[in-house]
Parts: sequence; C-alpha cells; structure tokens
Amino acid sequence: MTPWCSLVFLASWWSLSLPAQAAEALVSPDGAVQAVLDLRDGQPVYSLTYKGAVVLEPSALGLNLKDAFGGGFTVSDAARASVAAEWKPVWGERALIQDRYASLTVTLKERNPRGRPLVLELRAYNEGFAFRYRLPVAADTGWQLSGEATEFRFPRGSAAFAIAGTEDTFPQDPIPLADLPKQSMAPFTVRLPDGKYASVLEAFAVSYPRCKIEKREGGAVGIHLLGKAEGRGEFATPWRAVLLGDNEARLIEHEDLVLNLNPPCAIPDTAWIKPGLTLSDQNNCLLKMPELTHAVDVSHTNGFRYLQLDWGWYGTEWTWTDADRKKFIETNPSWANDLSWVTNTYADPTAVAKGRVPYRPDWKDFHTVVELDLPALVLYARERGMGVCLYMHGDVLRAHDMDKLFALYQSWGLAGLKPGFVRYGTAEQTDWIRSMVVAAARHNLWLCVHDAHVPDGMERTYPNLMITEGGGGQEGNHPVRQDVVMPFTRCLAGPFDFTPQIYAKSKSHAHGMAFFVVFRGPTTVVRSGIKEFASTGPNRIGPEAEFMRRVPMNWDETRVLDAKVGHHIVTARRSGASWFIGGMTGDAAYTAPLALDFLAPGKSYTATIFRDSDTETGGFRPAVKEVRTVTAGDRLDLAMARAGGLAVILE
Repeated sequence: MTPWCSLVFLASWWSLSLPAQAAEALVSPDGAVQAVLDLRDGQPVYSLTYKGAVVLEPSALGLNLKDAFGGGFTVSDAARASVAAEWKPVWGERALIQDRYASLTVTLKERNPRGRPLVLELRAYNEGFAFRYRLPVAADTGWQLSGEATEFRFPRGSAAFAIAGTEDTFPQDPIPLADLPKQSMAPFTVRLPDGKYASVLEAFAVSYPRCKIEKREGGAVGIHLLGKAEGRGEFATPWRAVLLGDNEARLIEHEDLVLNLNPPCAIPDTAWIKPGLTLSDQNNCLLKMPELTHAVDVSHTNGFRYLQLDWGWYGTEWTWTDADRKKFIETNPSWANDLSWVTNTYADPTAVAKGRVPYRPDWKDFHTVVELDLPALVLYARERGMGVCLYMHGDVLRAHDMDKLFALYQSWGLAGLKPGFVRYGTAEQTDWIRSMVVAAARHNLWLCVHDAHVPDGMERTYPNLMITEGGGGQEGNHPVRQDVVMPFTRCLAGPFDFTPQIYAKSKSHAHGMAFFVVFRGPTTVVRSGIKEFASTGPNRIGPEAEFMRRVPMNWDETRVLDAKVGHHIVTARRSGASWFIGGMTGDAAYTAPLALDFLAPGKSYTATIFRDSDTETGGFRPAVKEVRTVTAGDRLDLAMARAGGLAVILE
C-alpha cells in the first residue's frame, strides 16, 4: 500500500457565460484572498487583494505568440468549481496538507476571424492565488512564444528581497522595485506597504522553460522565460503563484501552495523513501575505506541515516580532453612522474576510480585519493542502518542511458544519488530533470539535485526527489544574514540543501543545530562533523549532540513562532507528541519571547534547551544545556547572540 492518500471532502462545479466585458471575482474559501479578472480593451487583466488590502493592482495576462493573437478577446465560456480536500504526504512539514480552493476557468476567443481560444485557469486558495494558461490547439498545430505578457503590479511602496542569480547573497533589507536588477530569481518575495508579504513562485513546470522575474516599465515586474517556448499541440504553462501572508511567519506557514499545484504521488510503493540526516564525505574524510567506515560508525550513532560520497569516486567530474590533461600537467609538473591518475580522467560512472583523482585541469594540486571497496562500504553501512549515496556530474548522466545506469546502482544497493551541475532553465532541461527523477523512482533511488535547479513542487508527485540546492548555500561563504533570509525566499519553493557545516566560525553551535528545524529538508546534507566529534578544542560538539541525534526529518505539524526577514527566525515542528524548536539570528542579537500556547493544555513538558554561551573562544560559541518544566501557559525568553541560535526539545 502506498502511504499517501487524497481525500476529497467536497467538489463542485458549474458553468456560466459571462458578458464580454464583465469583471468576475474569485474568492478563496476563507474569504481572505480575492482576485478579479477583467477585459480592458479586449485584453485580460487581473487584480488581487488579501484581507482587504491591495496586493496587485490591475496587471496584464496573456501569451505573446509569434503568430500573435489579433483584435483582442471576448469571453466565450467560463466555469467555476470549488474543492475541499486533504492529502497525506510521504514526508514533509505536516501530516496532512489541506487542499482547498475556488477556481475559475475562462475561455477567451480572439476577436478576429481566426477566433483562436486561450484558456485562463485561476485558483484562489486560503494561502494565495495561482493561474496558468492553456492553448487548446490541434495535435498537428505548431506554436511558438516570444514570451508571456504576465505581469505583477505591486502597490507603490513595495520592496523585494531579490537576487539576480541563484548563488547571490540576499540584501539585508528589501529593495524598492524601481531599484531591482533587470532580472531576479523566483521565488520573488515582496514586502507590501502595509507589512504583509507576497512571494511569486512557479509550480508544475512541464515541457516549458523556467522563469525569472523581470523589471518592466511603469513599476511592474513580469515573467521572463529562460529559453524558447515552442512545440506542437495543446499545452499548459506552469502555474504562476502568489503566496500570501499577514507577515513573514505566515508566509512560510503557507508554502504548501506549491505542492498543491502539482499532481498527486505517482509512485505506487513509497515505503523505501525514508527521510534522514545525510553526512557528506566533504570536510569529513577521504574516499578511503578506514576513514569511510569510521565516518559510518560516528554518524549512525549520532542520528544520521545516509552517507553521501561527493566528487572523485568515479574519477574526475567529467571526461577530460587531451588538452585538459596537458593543462593539468603544466599546472602540476610533478604529476608527470606517475601517470596512473590519467585513467581516472575518463569519468566512468559504472566503475570506481582508484588512486589519485585531480579536480580541475587548471587547479594546482587539488585532488582526492580513492581507495574504495564500494560493495563492502554499502554492506557495512546497511548493517548499521545507513544507506550510501553517490554524487555525479549532470553532463556525465546525460552521456549515459539513465535507466541502465540507475539499474546498475540499484544492483549495488545504493540508496540515493546527488546529480550536480544539472543544466537548468530551458524546456528541454526542465523535462530532462523530470525524466531523471522518474527514472530514479523506477529504481528506488532518492535524489539530491544540486546547483541551479529551483524546485517547482515536483516532490509531491515524485517524493524520491527529497531535496535540491538552487540557492546560495554554506559553501558560498555568505554573510550570516543569508541564513535568515533563505527561509523566506528560496525555501518557499521546496526543500533546500544548504549543505551546512555542523559548525562554522562566527556562528554559534546552537545556530548550527537550528538548521535541522528552520530549513525544510528531509535529507539535509552535512559537510562536517567527524572532526568536531573528535575535537577537544572550541569547535567540539557538546551536549547539543543530543538534539542532532533525536531531531526527526519528517514532521506532523509546523509553526513559525517569531520571524523577521534578514534578522531572526524561530520555527517549531512537531513529531508525534514532541516538539523541536530551532532559532537563529543574523547580524544582531535577539531575545525570542516564545509563547508555548501551541502545547497541549493541561500537560507538563520537559524542555531541554540548548542556548548560546555568553562567550566565544577562537570564533566558536558553544551551546549550554538547560532543562526546565513548562506548560502551555508559559513563555520562554531565550537570548540568541549575534549569529546565534537556540535548539529546544519539548516532550
């Protein structure tokens, strides 16, 4: 039996005809979200309010066909529906996800004699608003877009937490829309003039390019496609979604909207998909058996489920050319004395490398050493309740038959894969990523997709896609504010593999623990820990190891207790009867006033608290453990240092 289900409590629909110029409102089930669709001079526009406040002023809708629509549109048909359902995810931030919305599907017809249709699908959720386009053309009819007319006209005084590229660092404070870069990444999170928040995202991208948000004239922003949009036959664009919240905390609590815009789970049996902390060999050990088995020994006793082997296990990340090898010898002349490494530059993902593996042709003496018995490591890990996952470069994957390769990995007993440098953006690349996820599911492999790919909610349909990067992680050496901006921006789209180190200088140990709760991700990959467990210095792992050993990666309930973008965030997540709280700060200290009114009334809880020490040593700030008894009527005032944090277990 598959552990997911979809229970529809109410679904209804009816059709109606609208006058050609009539504005039509669409209201969410709770009445908070209201969208209005209208035709102005024959062109579709929409506006959006949230709890009576303007979110979007009248904004254009439409597709810019190369063979352009002519003469404007009239409304030829409209249908309404309402849905009230809930479904159980395989893993996630809550045990049940509510899927409740009102929908309006409008068929527009161009006024000229050709009379071609354009269908607008609109949905108003309690969490926000979404729409997409369908072009119902014959199977043998070709089409090509020059872009989308889609725009978002936020009210004057709005400002966005915007970055131009995936790996860029977010600003401390939002940028006025007039000062935006030409193009910005989605999710595109906006602070509205009244303090409410909105974020523009996309969901369910199939056979269509992904997008950025571009600055347009008159204060608007719109959809910029990352490649050609063309094909034959009927098609639908991705959903364009506007996530809404009274404040930044509620914005995060509404992020299931992206999942709801994707189809239900398509994997018949999901019992093999198991969330859990993942330890990377990066910053931990070489690819040598004694070091790897030691890493398994340490990590499995401290709450980890997977060991991930990064670059080097099959040789260089990609197949080198003769010019690459020549360049490497020029940069590293001593390597000319022993050419045994050359075999490892052919990047064969069907075999394990042996000996020295250089990293890049133009890097001086940066290499790893592979002395790996992979079957023995898989068995050793399995006997200790752990799985082994392997990295590979996206271009190497493209050069092989994925089904054959993934079948081989399944026969090796692997648990998952980390495809890196995966090409992202065009329609072809979008579909290739989806085909990779589907192929991996066929062979019981979970995926951690790295580099530019930003999720679109596909993990609902294929929950073996457990985590992705698509953002500036720990390795980018961003200022600490990145840690307290990403949950309100990139993380809204889906689980984010920040690849945190257990600890980093100038960030407290409690801050490091908080990642496991604050950042959504069922298989968070940690790039340190082995040395910290063995250390006797200020970077040593202290009593907070208890938190890491016990923190789940799958949750029954999630609440954001206190938040300010770029400054601090405190998140509470429940698993069974126990709550885990993670908090972190940016460039300023903060005392979090945590009301415990979310606890079950009439019960006492033991609060195990790991808070920031008052002092630093060598750039490291250890955690101090405290134990208290609390009830639902209590409040915890917990001080977090600059770049600090807190980690709490309530049981």
